[in-house]
Amino acid sequence: MKFVQGKNIMDKTNLEYFIEDLNSNIFPNYNQIQVIFNFQYGYPEFDPLRDEICKCIICNLHQAAITLTNHLLESSLKKCLAMKHSISNKQNDTKLEDAFKEGITKFDQLDLDDTINRACTQGLITKEQKKLLKKFKDEFRNPYSHATTSEIFKDTTVKGKTISLNEGESPENLLKRIFDNDSDEVLAVKDILPIQGLVQVVIAKQISVPYFEEVDKIIREMLTKLKPNS
Repeated sequence: MKFVQGKNIMDKTNLEYFIEDLNSNIFPNYNQIQVIFNFQYGYPEFDPLRDEICKCIICNLHQAAITLTNHLLESSLKKCLAMKHSISNKQNDTKLEDAFKEGITKFDQLDLDDTINRACTQGLITKEQKKLLKKFKDEFRNPYSHATTSEIFKDTTVKGKTISLNEGESPENLLKRIFDNDSDEVLAVKDILPIQGLVQVVIAKQISVPYFEEVDKIIREMLTKLKPNS
């Protein structure tokens, strides 16, 4: 990092690397989520998050996409419950600031498990979707929100070498010694801190799009059920 006139300027080589990585991934990533990216929900309560998740995926920021999808999942359920409550209790000449207040208050403090149950009970999601969302809660939302490495990595292994730590050794040299040409031992990722950051990037790239696609599908179905005569 360089400092120019009191401002932090990203090192040019880092910026160039980022741009090269972006240029090589932007169109393949866009092709994966172009329908979701271009097809808005039509609700300002949800669309900014949907848009930002799409841009994270397009820019190869898959860990960020997962954490935002976690937020979108929980937020969408609570907001749809509040909207349904407001529709069911609609009164004439209600002011905007009062139209959703009761519904927001009623559901805002629920934990995710209770929110999922309420959404199913009120017909916003099916029993199959309820089961799927609870699976997402256990596999993605809780591990990534609470940084539970045993749940993120589970039984993930890599081939490497068991080594002794050298005091003051740089991370780059440590990783080089773990993954040298003779590395053929099976290492449990959840037990080795120095490799977890790299492996988490790989795992996130594998799961971010299918996870987001499933959550997006459920949200669109909930919003359809909230429309009149649905």
